[in-house]
Amino acid sequence: MEMMNLPTELNELRNIIISSHLTTCFLILEELALKRGKACHYEMFRKEWIETYKNVYKLVSKMKARKSSRELVK
Repeated sequence: MEMMNLPTELNELRNIIISSHLTTCFLILEELALKRGKACHYEMFRKEWIETYKNVYKLVSKMKARKSSRELVK
């Protein structure tokens, strides 16, 4: 997965968004696991999440954008 180079301020914002999303996903997973009497380990989750994210990103980047219905009405 290649990420576009951004100016420092935007790169910092992108990193914050990625970290926030990762943390949110982990907290949800941890809550679900606790309800089942299990434990989650952040480092293991982080590694698996990053691989899953990369795989989904690759699939989505190969998809063609759909034409909007507005374009079809013209």
